[in-house]
Amino acid sequence: MVPIKFIEPQEHQPKRPELLTILCVLSFIGSGLGSFSNLIITLSYSSIVEIYSSSGIDIPGMEEMLSGGRTFFTLSFIIQMLSFIGVLNMWKLNKIGFHIYSISQILILILPSFFIPELDFPIIAILFTAVFIILYASMLKHMS
Repeated sequence: MVPIKFIEPQEHQPKRPELLTILCVLSFIGSGLGSFSNLIITLSYSSIVEIYSSSGIDIPGMEEMLSGGRTFFTLSFIIQMLSFIGVLNMWKLNKIGFHIYSISQILILILPSFFIPELDFPIIAILFTAVFIILYASMLKHMS
């Protein structure tokens, strides 16, 4: 006779709201691409500056961005990774992710003003950041 095995009931996992899923996917893409690009620029900063200055190609805003130096791109990489970690936590319905994400997004907005003060005021970036933070805040009741 085959022994009967009883299956233990599994803990109920709260379902992630669809809006939170959409926000997280968009933020994974944004933070992932931001992290990747800042890491590549950090690792190859000298080569990028040399190629850009010797190529004669004029890319609007490139000279200003490169004037931030390797430190700017390194810090940008770290902050983008923090943003990614925050989103990962919200994906797992952990409230701490909201705070990590929000702080890192605010830092992403203000970091250029310390390294590249000649950049224009990023009104569109501020609006997008505010919308995402507000939408994530509306999802806090689903997180623990």
